[in-house]
Amino acid sequence: MSFIFNSRKILFFIFLGFVALPSEVFSQDEYKRKISISEWIEEMEAYEGELYFTEDTEIYFDGFKDSLYSFNQPKTKPLVKDIKAIKNIQATIILKNCKLPDNKTCQLRNLLFKQNITFIFCEGAAQLIFYNCSFEQGLDIQLCDFKMLEFRYCFLQQRVVINESDIGIFYMEKCSLYTDHRIVKGTHMFGGEKENQSYQYLFNIRLQDRSVNNFYLLDCEILPSDIAPIISFDGGKYDMIGFEGIDFSDCIVDFIGCSVKGNLTVLNCEFDQPIGVYKFTLPKDNSSFNWSQIDSVGLAYYANYNKIPFTHKTDTLISDVHIFNELNSSYRKFYSMYRTQGDIESANACYMQMKDMETMKYHYLYENDKSTDNWFNWRFNQFLKIFSEYGTNPVQSLIISMWVILVFAAVYFFFYSEWDGINRSFLIKQHQKVMQYFRSEQRLEDFYTENYLEDFKTFADYKKEMQEGKAELPVFITLLGKPLYLLSIVRHKILTFMYRRTELLQGRWVDLNPKRKVFVASIVSMSLIVYLFYLGLVRALNSTTLSINAFSTLGFGAIPVKGISRYITILEGFLGWFLLSIFSVSLISQMIQN
Repeated sequence: MSFIFNSRKILFFIFLGFVALPSEVFSQDEYKRKISISEWIEEMEAYEGELYFTEDTEIYFDGFKDSLYSFNQPKTKPLVKDIKAIKNIQATIILKNCKLPDNKTCQLRNLLFKQNITFIFCEGAAQLIFYNCSFEQGLDIQLCDFKMLEFRYCFLQQRVVINESDIGIFYMEKCSLYTDHRIVKGTHMFGGEKENQSYQYLFNIRLQDRSVNNFYLLDCEILPSDIAPIISFDGGKYDMIGFEGIDFSDCIVDFIGCSVKGNLTVLNCEFDQPIGVYKFTLPKDNSSFNWSQIDSVGLAYYANYNKIPFTHKTDTLISDVHIFNELNSSYRKFYSMYRTQGDIESANACYMQMKDMETMKYHYLYENDKSTDNWFNWRFNQFLKIFSEYGTNPVQSLIISMWVILVFAAVYFFFYSEWDGINRSFLIKQHQKVMQYFRSEQRLEDFYTENYLEDFKTFADYKKEMQEGKAELPVFITLLGKPLYLLSIVRHKILTFMYRRTELLQGRWVDLNPKRKVFVASIVSMSLIVYLFYLGLVRALNSTTLSINAFSTLGFGAIPVKGISRYITILEGFLGWFLLSIFSVSLISQMIQN
């Protein structure tokens, strides 16, 4: 362990010396020596010291000597743990002012770097591929100018540092990434005193005015660790950043002051930590980044990786106006991107988190100034989230409106309504008729006929009038009256027939034998239950109709209820006007966006 720390100290002081020298020292057209790739690898493998250092060297591809490292992609997945197939490089590697193979695409295979490997002021690498290689103490690229670096089926431990370098394409596919479990000493990311860090950089890319044209991570595995691995893009310009098939569950991805001009692609990735977006600029038109991948975590501002980040759920976010405005601005950038692309679902989800921040702001303002305006702003935002998800979900507002209608209908169910006339007096009258039926000789048909005596008398008078005036009326008038009479009387005829056929008692209850009583009592009990269910159904239907009427039309004329229920309908009418207005605005907004 001490050997590793000593090596890092050597690297640190050497690097400071390099940076202090003028850049003209390293700018030269001719290199002191030239070696092939195979010679370079054999030289590193054979080196027995702690620090392998080479400078002013051109490493080129020799078609005859380097056939083992020619670009010939293996068809099968390599076995990284196959020690016999790996060349061990024990020393710490530093390459300064060197030129990597620029004459042909080459592939470095089956290399195990036990210590850190650092490139300083290097250039070239037309297409340098590390295949089935292992970097146990990290990879540093400092002040370099590379065209294309690829890593396939590699194992990278500790961290990858890219500092003030220009790289055309940085590409990793099916690699395993891991950070050491040790707690290391470091400094605050924005300066300040040293403190114990419970995190380690997986990628630390600091470019400032430099650029990486394309940065890809495809189907890579981030291995579990005891500390939080960080992927940090600090400054610089990118044409494209692409993540695909990556599980960032234990990892923090932080974009700090960098910009992506061409395309930001994040596909099939998982995040358990919010994405850092401090002063991050992203393209609106060509990005592929569905919000559902980060909907559960959102965006964040990482002031210190040792502490909880500022997110849309952080209460203390509101107390710092600068941080709030920065995070709100980042949310608006994502929202604008989704709106530009027509991804309404992602835009709505992003907008909801942005409005959550606003709700928190109103709550913070109310806690500091308990005014009526602040209270209403806070509570109204809370209501909008529940009712329509801040106007982004008209279906939810419609469902809630339906529940409001049903709740008021349940209240009206227990109050008298002129539409059905069902109250205590009505039930008493019906019960009296039942008692009279059991005590008298009257049949069901007789009870029915008594209820409609006026109708029967009217129909009989109508028939008699037609017969008496038959000789005095035109034929077609008489013919017209017959179907009218039949249509009027047919309903009563059918019901009378049904009552006659279903007669059970056929006399008084007291005159029945015990078996007949049991049978009649059972049938009558079932009939009464069905009748009561029918009355309840009628009452429920009328109550629901009344509720819909009150909810949708405020002030619709005569209200068929009395007493306190009349005032409840007026309250429901006002509530319905208010809720339906919000529903209409939400629906129109979504229709316009679509």
